[in-house]
Amino acid sequence: MREKNYRLIMRSMRRLPSLNALRAFEAAARHQHFARAAAELNVTHGAVSHQIRALEDSLGTALFRRSGNRITLTPEAQRLLPVLTESFDRIAEITGSLGQDDSADHITIACAPALAAKWLVPEMADLTERHPGLTIDIAPRQDLTWLEPGRRPTEDIGDIIIAYGRPDPAAPGFLALPDNAFFPVCSPRLTHGPRAVKRPQDLLRHPLLHDDDGTGWRRWLAEAGVVSPHDLRNMRLGNASLTLDAAADGLGIALGDTILAEADLAAGRLVAPFSTRVAAPGAYFLLRPALSRDSSTRDTVANWLADRLRARLT
Repeated sequence: MREKNYRLIMRSMRRLPSLNALRAFEAAARHQHFARAAAELNVTHGAVSHQIRALEDSLGTALFRRSGNRITLTPEAQRLLPVLTESFDRIAEITGSLGQDDSADHITIACAPALAAKWLVPEMADLTERHPGLTIDIAPRQDLTWLEPGRRPTEDIGDIIIAYGRPDPAAPGFLALPDNAFFPVCSPRLTHGPRAVKRPQDLLRHPLLHDDDGTGWRRWLAEAGVVSPHDLRNMRLGNASLTLDAAADGLGIALGDTILAEADLAAGRLVAPFSTRVAAPGAYFLLRPALSRDSSTRDTVANWLADRLRARLT
């Protein structure tokens, strides 16, 4: 009982620096830049400087070494920063959850923009029918167009991440998918007329659409036995979705893959004039970065998405 009372007394006597000063220090130390901290906190550069000076006076120690426009952290600041960052993150997490209906499931699915447009959004009708109370955020991210094994996305990107690149089986919540392949696709209009695409060599009469450096086209042409000229007649677009849309509009021939081209092929907007397919340089795979946090709904949805992708790829 005496120990409990002692703790209560100590808490009542707790003296902390100004919260605004601590926030100003944490932002400035994290960015190592006063102007960026001011922008994050929506205050002036002078206000950040004033708060940090007040904090240094309160603590009786310098927190930054200043050299012109550069600042570096003192050893005292290096001790304080991680504690404040973790504390503010925890406060934001808890306060953000207050007032929310805990029974309402919420999942963020992150993937490349082309995959979102060409595959994920069309799948949403079935997913929401299976989970009528589920709130879904789709977060398109260009950096998931190609993911190397050394880079592991964190849970702030999404609860479920569908990436393309070189899979890392040791990544948290990794779900493998079958290999992918790519092949030429075009508008049905290009399969008839004076420049009709009948043989692989006929592709060279049209612009070759792509969203890479042209390597994919050179690999496919070589596999089909077509000697490609040094300078391919091509058109480079920003991502695979734009490339497939341009092909459907008759602007040229694109390379589609088993996942991204399927809906347009099924709708008749695109046709695949040749059966030759080339193994893709990477693979699709799923990640669940916050696997340590139990979520049966997230895992059910992730497994359902993986099954849908496997069905397309096999």
